[in-house]
This record gives sequence, C-alpha cells and structure tokens, in this order.
Amino acid sequence: MSDRKDRIRIQIGAQEFNVVGGSFQEMLAAVKQINGRRFVSESKVWQLPGPVEEVQRQLEIGGYSLEGRASVSSAPAARTASPTAGGDRVRVLVAGQRLAVVGGSFQEMLAVIKGLPGRRFDSETKLWEISGDPGVIKGMIESAGFQLEGAAKIPVGPVPPMETPDFSGHIPPVPYEEPNFFDDEAPEPPPWWDDELTPPPVDDNYLAEPFEFEPPPVEAKRSASMPPAAPAGRRSGDRIRIRLGDVLLVISGGEFQAMLAWIKSIPGRRFNGEERVWELPDTMSLESLGQRVAAAGFVLEQE
Repeated sequence: MSDRKDRIRIQIGAQEFNVVGGSFQEMLAAVKQINGRRFVSESKVWQLPGPVEEVQRQLEIGGYSLEGRASVSSAPAARTASPTAGGDRVRVLVAGQRLAVVGGSFQEMLAVIKGLPGRRFDSETKLWEISGDPGVIKGMIESAGFQLEGAAKIPVGPVPPMETPDFSGHIPPVPYEEPNFFDDEAPEPPPWWDDELTPPPVDDNYLAEPFEFEPPPVEAKRSASMPPAAPAGRRSGDRIRIRLGDVLLVISGGEFQAMLAWIKSIPGRRFNGEERVWELPDTMSLESLGQRVAAAGFVLEQE
C-alpha cells in the first residue's frame, strides 16, 4: 500500500504550510471556504489572510490540520496593487472618484465586487458604481485580500454632529382601549353582507315604499359640488341609496349587482338596515364621490 497522502500548499504571511488530513478535493473545498484566499499560479500556492491560529481553527472544523511550517522569504513575490505590476484591475466608482480594485485575478476581484451591496455596472462608462461609505467599501475589499487603488483621493470630512430632536410639541398617543365585541347595541351586518350574488332581502316595509321614484324638488340652492341630475336616457330601474354625511344620494345607471359590488369596494362603508341606506365615510368629499361614480360608469343623483 502506498504511503502517499494528499496535501495542499498554503502560504500565511511569510510562512508556508501543508494542509493534510483528507482527500485533495475535500481539503481544496475547505481552503476555498476561507474569505480572501487567492491562488498564485506562479508559485502554485494558496495565499490565505489572517493569523495562522485563525486559519488552523477554520481547517480543524473540517478535520484537517497544518504541518511543515517553513519560511517563504525566497518564494516569488505575490502580485502587488501597483498599476505598474501588470496585474488585473477592475475599475470602480466610489464616492464620485474613479478607482480600481487590484491585487488578484480579474474573476476573483469581480466576484468580490458583485457581492458588495449597492453595486451596479454602468455599461456606458464601463465602471462598477459602488454606493455607501468609502471606508466600509475599502475595508470589505481589503478583507477579501485585495486593495482599493487610489482610495487616498476620497475626501474624508468631519462627521456632522447629530441634531437633538425637538420633542416639545410632541403629542402623546391616545391610550389604547380594548374593543367591546359584546356590545348589544352594535348593529350586526345583514347575512348577505359578503355575498355579492345575493340581493338584499325584501320585506313588507320595504315594498310599501316604491323602489323607483322621482326625487322631490330641492328647495335649498344646490351646492356647486353637488353632482347634477342624470340625463333621462341614462336612468334605469336599479337604484341604490347612499348617504354621505347628511346628504342622501342615489346611485343608478347600472345593474344592481354591479353597483352593489362597487359600493362594497369603498373602505369604511356600512349598511344601515333600519333606513335601508349605505353610509359612506365622512373622509370622502362629495366632489370626489361624484368623480368616482362617473369613472365607474354610474350616475349619482341627490335624493
């Protein structure tokens, strides 16, 4: 049986080690899990950031260990962030300044940039625009093992003092009151409230008053915001009575079910079973109600 065992060469600072204790593919996957790792093809070694103890602790989680501590002072120098070194560069725009991410392969640096929040690629300028605090962006790039070239050009101004909010005019909220769901005086909705296919029930009192009627003459002067009476050609037999504040109105000009479904779509509406009228919330103005009724294809008249 061969005594050969798999190993992966790594470099931490100025020291070189071998990762042992597993198969090559398993150890390689563990090394790639370490943030900031990069492979130097010239020396065939993985460079890992951070202290040796931290890297060893991360590898021990997978059951691997380090062996063969050796100095790498004679090893080929890694690529630097200098633009004259001929390395790959990814152009970025941070705080309005054109900078570059350097110190690694193009694909590795591009993967780090795509992982930053607020980044977007401008196809016209061919720049990656990165929004956010420049110091935070620089720290995230450096923690991945790369450098932000030209970061010194970003102006760093004093942090403005925080203004103390003025609570002098603050009105405390109204204390919460538990709703009384057992109030006998609270009206109950009719059984057909949520069934749009069932018309309202008809009783003797309801039939005593004709459904179709001509509106009585209005003695008071009609308000400028009051909707005009509908043309005779648009009236139909179906009509629904509504109330907005103290004003009684009638909606007509459509089928009963269609007009009923439209009224039910108004938030805060309720049916007054005693007066057989739909009451609308006071937050709605008469003018806006007329516009909404006309937009729905119906007619709004004063009763």
